[in-house]
Amino acid sequence: MPERNVRIAGSGTIEGGSYGQVKIAGSGKVTGDLEAEEFSSAGSATAQGNLKARRFECAGSFRCQGDLEVEEAEAAGAFRVGGKLRAKEMKIAGSTHGQSISGGYLRISGSLETQGNVEVETLRLSGSFRIRGLLSADKAEIEMHGTCEAQEIGGGKIEVRAGSKSLGGLVGEVLEALFGTSRMRELRAKVIEGDEIKLEYTQAEVVRGGKVKIGPGCHIKRVEYTESLEKDPQSKVEEEVRE
Repeated sequence: MPERNVRIAGSGTIEGGSYGQVKIAGSGKVTGDLEAEEFSSAGSATAQGNLKARRFECAGSFRCQGDLEVEEAEAAGAFRVGGKLRAKEMKIAGSTHGQSISGGYLRISGSLETQGNVEVETLRLSGSFRIRGLLSADKAEIEMHGTCEAQEIGGGKIEVRAGSKSLGGLVGEVLEALFGTSRMRELRAKVIEGDEIKLEYTQAEVVRGGKVKIGPGCHIKRVEYTESLEKDPQSKVEEEVRE
């Protein structure tokens, strides 16, 4: 049986079901759960149920009230998922809100906010985040262009640095539009734990790792390390323990 394709140009509604291609240009609404090989929207799109797609693209405003499960995805604009977001590979530019995020590769340029955990293999983030649960990644590279907050951060290799105040290109325009050029660049977390940790401008109660490097602008109450510890003279570490 051939796959159904559906397209909205202007304004319209799509019933839930199984499709090949779903394309929205303008304003579109999906009623019920939807599964598609390809889903794309340019403008404003709302999915009232769960959405599953192999290939996902959106530009503008997108909201999924249920869970979103994708293999390859790109989003630009205001992106909101009311349920769980699962993605093998996802790149987002703009503002992202979700209940929780899990998957493989996650690249975000902009702001991220979740009610629960973010658990991925690789995270590359330029911007700011507020994660009310755990941030877990085998490899996390964070370039701060605003305040970043998480209850706990854990993984293999963790690198946190302050972003430049002067950025060029499209990514720079997006970040400056979201955060301005004078926003505080700082990470706040209760616990940061990893095999190799490099931090700048971080406030934390406990940092625990193998190789730990405390760069400028940090205030750490307790550092526990097994291999090495480097400290910038501008930073404050209240207690050091080699295990």
